[in-house]
Amino acid sequence: IYGHTKKRSTWDKFLDKYFRRSMRLRYNLVLKYLANTNIETILDVGCGGGVYCEAFLNMGKTVTGLDIADGMLKLAEQKTKRFMEEDKVNYIHSGYIEHAFNEKFDTAVLVGFFDYIKSPVEIFEKLNKEVNKELLMSFPKSGGFLGWQRKVRYQMRNCPLYYYSKSDLESLFAKVHWQNKAEIIDIDRDFFVRVIL
Repeated sequence: IYGHTKKRSTWDKFLDKYFRRSMRLRYNLVLKYLANTNIETILDVGCGGGVYCEAFLNMGKTVTGLDIADGMLKLAEQKTKRFMEEDKVNYIHSGYIEHAFNEKFDTAVLVGFFDYIKSPVEIFEKLNKEVNKELLMSFPKSGGFLGWQRKVRYQMRNCPLYYYSKSDLESLFAKVHWQNKAEIIDIDRDFFVRVIL
């Protein structure tokens, strides 16, 4: 998904296949749902280096990418330069809660975002006001050896990391009345969630 500047070793390929499978699965699901021609405008929250943004733009969508990491936004701008010249993509250097939008989007994509969010309900409430049609989100699944070792690695970097069970998600969605709107799909080490608004 993310591309590499050097050839992948056998070990790297093994890791990709067996330990990073959910990254590919959630990417494929996002693209599947966004193939819908009724979806024209997309907000990519936590867009990083623009991998998803580039895919959306290649599908003919209009994209707004938002991220707190200026360096990542510079990578995204380089990756999607031709689309910026066509005014099809806009990048915003901000946290999601802190930024006020003057427009509504058809869809918001939040993949690899809730790993770092302690209290998602405030974000859900804001998304309810800023998105018209659907949300596509991922949540890291609690439990398992790989989840445990990832948490330890992040604690050593002083970076909080949050995991979710299916019942955690159901409780959170009930707080914003999404219990009949959210489809929770178990994809290996993550839950992929589609919410029809």
